[in-house]
Amino acid sequence: MKILFLAHRTPYPPNKGEKIRAFHFLSTLAKLHDVTLLYWVDDRQDLEHSQRLQSLCRGKVLPIRLNRPLAICRAALSLLRGRSFTEGFYGSRLYQRALDYALRDGCYDAVFVFSSAVAKYAETLDAKIKIVDFVDVDSDKWGQLAAVSAFPFSYLYRIEKERLARFEIDVSKWASRSLFISKAEAELFKKNGGTGAIDFLPNGTDLDLRRLPLEQTPFHVVGSRLVQPRGARLIFVGTMDYLPNIDAVRYFAQEVFPLVRREDPEAVFEIVGRGPTNAVMRLNKIDGVKVVGEVSDIRSHLVQADVSVAPMRIARGVQNKVLEAMALGVPVVATPVAIEGIEVRNEEEVLIGRDPEEIAAQIFRFLRDVELRKSVTKKAWTRMHQLYNWDSIGASLERLLTASPGEMTAERNNDDVSVAHR
Repeated sequence: MKILFLAHRTPYPPNKGEKIRAFHFLSTLAKLHDVTLLYWVDDRQDLEHSQRLQSLCRGKVLPIRLNRPLAICRAALSLLRGRSFTEGFYGSRLYQRALDYALRDGCYDAVFVFSSAVAKYAETLDAKIKIVDFVDVDSDKWGQLAAVSAFPFSYLYRIEKERLARFEIDVSKWASRSLFISKAEAELFKKNGGTGAIDFLPNGTDLDLRRLPLEQTPFHVVGSRLVQPRGARLIFVGTMDYLPNIDAVRYFAQEVFPLVRREDPEAVFEIVGRGPTNAVMRLNKIDGVKVVGEVSDIRSHLVQADVSVAPMRIARGVQNKVLEAMALGVPVVATPVAIEGIEVRNEEEVLIGRDPEEIAAQIFRFLRDVELRKSVTKKAWTRMHQLYNWDSIGASLERLLTASPGEMTAERNNDDVSVAHR
């Protein structure tokens, strides 16, 4: 097939959630089809990766440089005109001209849109198949931000939620298929008014490296006392200029970590990820907190941690930080919203904490109980291998691309599981 792949930012390198998904979907399609790629470039350094992307694609690879100040002006004007900020930010004649250039090669059999932010460009294209991968229900995320933000941001976020939700529903009316990252996201979209064929495919994770369960804990018992030969090493992994991640690490460092340090004065909380904001950097002032920032290999840091924490209060879709830790054999303590889109169970593959006291208590369960840690990490890795490996997800994407909506609906009704799990 001849496929046009539209993305709202570069799908390479696959070093954060949305890029990981975009890269693997692009790679899967490019192995079997003639793919042309258009994408926004919001970081000048990403232009260096166009050759790598061209090596994947048989068709053209067209990076379009995003002028952020101009994009913000477009977004503000979009708000004044009664539309969403997102539509204006990514709506540009420059992207349209690149699309027109790609269309000189003739019509496409299919269009794959990664993120509804660039869906508008596909609406009038002459293609039999138009798949829009929303990934998450973004409008709901803006609603969550409104709930934890102060005025005037809460007011602006609420407006964005309402207008973006309206736009998302409009997209579903012309898309051949609306795709999401989890069953929970797909169901939420239907509840919000999404129409047409609605499916979901999860994110995968690399399973080539797995740490064996540690045979010791940071504690040992002398008489009736717990003695610490070393402090516990806790870790949070994520892009640190992303508001839900910023909220999560501030919440953990300020409300949870002091409870951990009360029992383990040598404990360390590492924040690993690119682009830490000033609000994140200020957390360095808290004893035991270390803002590491961007590293060349996230997994080399992750495998050394005693516990990976996902204290999300704002979340949509699937948290790749949870998948990565589980795939490496690192035990995970998370809030309920952090695992909503992942098929795992509390006390089986993860431990759940609903408030600071419970999160701290669950961390210490892992730190003090070797058998619990072994059991949970083994079950977590097995779950990753069964449901979240990229090979099976890629095969499902190919079937989804070629199947009719009726065929996919029949499969869903038969077993009520994601196509990626078959």
